[in-house]
Amino acid sequence: METFGQAARRLRGGMSLREAARRAHLDSGHLSRVEADKRPPTPLIAQALDDVYEAGRKLVSLVEANGEPWELHHGMWRPKDSELLAAAVLTTTPTAENALTLAHQWLIAEPPQVTATRAGRRIGVAQVQEVEKRVHRLRKLDDYVGGQDTHAMVTAELAATTALLRDAAYTEEIGKRLLIAVGELAQVAGWVTSDAGHHAEAERYYLAGMRAAHAGGDVAGAANNLSSLAYQVANVGDAREAVTLAKSAYAGARSVATATTKALLAERVAWAEAQVGDVTAAERALGTVEEQYEHRQPADDPIWVYWLDEGEIDIMAGRVWTQLRRPLRAVPILERATAGYSDETGRETALYMTWLAESLLQANEVERAAEAATRALRLSRKAGSSRVSERLRLLRAKLAKFPGVPEVDAFEGEASASA
Repeated sequence: METFGQAARRLRGGMSLREAARRAHLDSGHLSRVEADKRPPTPLIAQALDDVYEAGRKLVSLVEANGEPWELHHGMWRPKDSELLAAAVLTTTPTAENALTLAHQWLIAEPPQVTATRAGRRIGVAQVQEVEKRVHRLRKLDDYVGGQDTHAMVTAELAATTALLRDAAYTEEIGKRLLIAVGELAQVAGWVTSDAGHHAEAERYYLAGMRAAHAGGDVAGAANNLSSLAYQVANVGDAREAVTLAKSAYAGARSVATATTKALLAERVAWAEAQVGDVTAAERALGTVEEQYEHRQPADDPIWVYWLDEGEIDIMAGRVWTQLRRPLRAVPILERATAGYSDETGRETALYMTWLAESLLQANEVERAAEAATRALRLSRKAGSSRVSERLRLLRAKLAKFPGVPEVDAFEGEASASA
């Protein structure tokens, strides 16, 4: 019977091993060992190769024929599964369908940083690149999975990378890249921790990330941590303090940050100003967002700003005008922007629909507000986000003032059943 390695080599045909590894997002050395049957393949690796070779499920079928597809069996976890699973989670791009599964797999796979630290290894470019890839993959998971599901996973990754920074041996340049990776991980950790409702813990992550990024020479990354903290403080703390933090982040990175990064930092200034109630300052900040975004050069942007696009900018503008109780400005923007969001991004879509609902309520469009709130409620059931839950709680209280309106009663009925 043909082994997996033999089948993989045959299906690769004239394609070089390096090219196959690149297309499948695998390490070429690892793929070489899999083809030589020196490393067992995982179903995720098999699927990635099937996709590259357009082989249907031939390789996946071979894996399944030689044993059950990889999954956690209670009491049967083996140390070598950590290495296999850690590699596997990097071969699949998170989507709405697989994100929660990937998150669970990530949780139970020991980070390769831990293995390297135990072995006292000298860390080189390959290892730091793996860390950087893992950081970005965690960000992509956060697009689909709420902080309640990703909090433990991200904080464990941060702890492992911090330990690697502390205990491994490396050159000065590698050390700077590790510091920057820690800074980025801390920002992600702060974001998901805040989304899970743990605000004091999130603040510690943001401040630690700011220091790590600054030490690594990443001024924009440090500013991203500080402005993320400003966003949290604007939502749950003293809005005046949030304005100071957000403006400090923008000013500190203004001379070195890309135009897209400055647009992101200015968004958080606008939000903080809206929370204070300063219409003029908020509008000025929104103008800065648009101006900077028009001058963006995507090739120069840090990878973590990938999510900021025109739709996200419109959403923030709509939220700002809703916060400032300007529904005539907010409603058209939010209606246009939310039309571009699907149920796949459940948490974000649910969150944004709550703002559309609130702006419609301000415009005395009660029925439409209740309909938007109902969609947000349905999406929230899989969002795993304390932010969304809190927004819905506030909306429910506002809509309770309109009993007898059929759409409101329908929303209240669903909300009561979900409680």
